[in-house]
Amino acid sequence: TIAMAQADVIKQRQENRKQTAAAMRAIKGIIDAKGDVKSAVPQAAKLKELEIAFVKMFPAGSDKGETKALPAIWTDMKGFEAASAASNAAYDKLAAAAGSGDLAALTAAFADTGKTCGACHDKFRAKAN
Repeated sequence: TIAMAQADVIKQRQENRKQTAAAMRAIKGIIDAKGDVKSAVPQAAKLKELEIAFVKMFPAGSDKGETKALPAIWTDMKGFEAASAASNAAYDKLAAAAGSGDLAALTAAFADTGKTCGACHDKFRAKAN
């Protein structure tokens, strides 16, 4: 039962990140198309919602199985939570930029958000093959 629960939380984490990537792609699409900047607001809100759930998906023992989560998540949970908080702050700025209707502001906030995501990946996620 414990192994099944661990596999379930790993699948939940993976699904969460797939949705996160989809929201980021949607915002990138708006930027690339020079579309309606304000239409990125719901995507930014979705990113924050996903992050709030994501950081809670790492119970003890869920480091085993098909996961790219590095041991640093469990050995440095405070650091992981700080990285998640930084992502949430970036998502807030992204939402504010989208709400402004200013494409340049959205583009800059999107770039900053990408850097925040990358910083977390560098420390807490194994590299893809």
